[in-house]
Formats: sequence, structure tokens, C-alpha cells
Amino acid sequence: MILSGTIWAVIKLLAGFILLFFGGDWLVDGGVALARRFRISPLVIGMTIVAFGTSAPELLVSMISAIKGSAGIAMGNVLGSNIANIGLILGLTAMLCPIPTQNRKVSANGLIMILASLLVLVFSLNNGIGRTEGLMLFAGIVIFTVISIKLGRTGNEPQSDIQDQQQVREMSVAVALLLIVLSCAMLAFGADFMVDGATTLAKSIGVSDKVIGLTIVALGTSLPELAASIAAALKKEIDISIGNIIGSNIFNLMCVLGVSASIRPIPFDYMPYRTDFIIMFAFSAGLILLIQPWKAQGKLGRISGIIMFVAYALYAWSLF
Repeated sequence: MILSGTIWAVIKLLAGFILLFFGGDWLVDGGVALARRFRISPLVIGMTIVAFGTSAPELLVSMISAIKGSAGIAMGNVLGSNIANIGLILGLTAMLCPIPTQNRKVSANGLIMILASLLVLVFSLNNGIGRTEGLMLFAGIVIFTVISIKLGRTGNEPQSDIQDQQQVREMSVAVALLLIVLSCAMLAFGADFMVDGATTLAKSIGVSDKVIGLTIVALGTSLPELAASIAAALKKEIDISIGNIIGSNIFNLMCVLGVSASIRPIPFDYMPYRTDFIIMFAFSAGLILLIQPWKAQGKLGRISGIIMFVAYALYAWSLF
């Protein structure tokens, strides 16, 4: 019985990996196709469609937690995911494939991410996020998305090789949208399968529920961002890779918390989360500094990736 459970857990792990691999790959393809069809910057596509799709697990977890009255899970999920997105996901991506950046655009949207963090912090000082504050946050993500798409329109089609342009022309808007929806579902199921499989294996070797929750489950909701970012980096769609992380963090703060608080107010004591807020600000500011915003073009190289990854590892270790 134990053996069959272990085999099933391994099958889930493999199935989850396959779904994440192809889901991330197809999400990038669909996003790039839409960007070129409507002449929208890939960075904007990364911060909107791709980011929103990969943040679906965080949205579902926080909504369910809010409905059940588990405010701590809803808030912890967002803070933990935002820290993991920068330190773990972007760190690993930069280590695998250095990321050139358009500093002005990345810095501007990075500042929006920090401002969104400050807004959530101010709301949290009042012992939680109420329904009115949740609606304000949700309105903010709507405004951010509309303005981003409007400003992200490009006059000319991005340069690419002839074969790639032919592939984009062959993909209609309907097919691109279908591919994005399908890939988002694959990412969600893939992350769920991997978490279930890893949890079963961890329990079978005596790992405690506390450690499982702080590691496997916490990582599970960030797996879609990891899959999409690495797929984008390998395809040289660098703007989508970094845009996905910044957009996901903004989405988590304004939409995930906004929708959750709109459904049911999120009451919680700010003090236990004070350190996590500080660390989230530190990672956000560190990201902007590492790309050297005073230069027109920057790069998140392997050294920067190692710095972010090690910083996240130390944060995770401190949780124990």
C-alpha cells in the first residue's frame, strides 16, 4: 500500500513537471503572438496576461482562505509569493540565462510595485484590509492594466527572424487566446500535482507538516512563474521573463488581496508580518538596484541571480 502510494506520488511529480514545462512554453508563445498581433510591448504582455495567468494559484488560495476566514493564509500567501518571485524565481532564471533589461521601463514598473506594497502596508496598519480598501486595490489593478496596455503599444512590429514572423502570422488571435487559457490551466494543474506528489513523498520519509508547508506548499504557488520565466528566458523573450515577475507581484498585491478583501474583509495583526513586509521591500528595492537604473540598458547577470537566490535561501532558512 505504501509502495503504491509512493509510485503514485512519483507519477504525479512527473505529470506536474510535464504540465509545467509545456504550460510555460505555450503561455510564452501565446503571449508573444498577441504582443505582435496588436503591436504591444512584450514587457507589457509579461506584466499583464502572462503575469495574471501565472498568479492564478495565489488568487485561488487567497480567495478560498478569505472565504474560510483564514486571513493569515491569505496575507502570508501574497507576501511569501512576492518574496519568492524575486529572490527564488528571478534569481534562478538569471543564473540560468542572464537577463538584459530596458532599465527605464523596468524601473518605472518596479516603482509601481513598491508603491503598491506601501499601499497594502498602510491599509494593513489598520488591523487588516477592509472591503472598501479591497475595492480600491482592485480598481488600482484595472487602471494599471489599462494604462500599461495603452502605453505599451508600439508603432512598429518588433524585429524577429523571418521564420518566427511567419509562425506568428499563422497564429490567429483566437488561437493565441486559446493557447494562453489552456497553458494557464496546465500550469495550475501542474503546480497542484507537483505539490501533492512532493507532499506525499515528504510525509513518507517523516518530514513534518510545518516544514512541508513552509517549503513545498509555499513553492507550489510560485511554480507557474518559474516555468513561464525560464521558458521566456530560453526563448530569448527577456522582456516577458522579467515582466512576468514584476506584473505578478503587482497582481498579487492589488488583485489577489483586492478581490479577497472584497469578498470578505481580511482582519489580521500587522506586527507578526512586519519583518516579511520589510523583506519584501528589500527584495523589490534590491531588484531595481541590481539592474543599475541609472543606465539606459542593464542586465541581471548570473552574479545578480546568485545574490537574489542566496538572499532568498537565507530568508527561507530564517523561517525555521
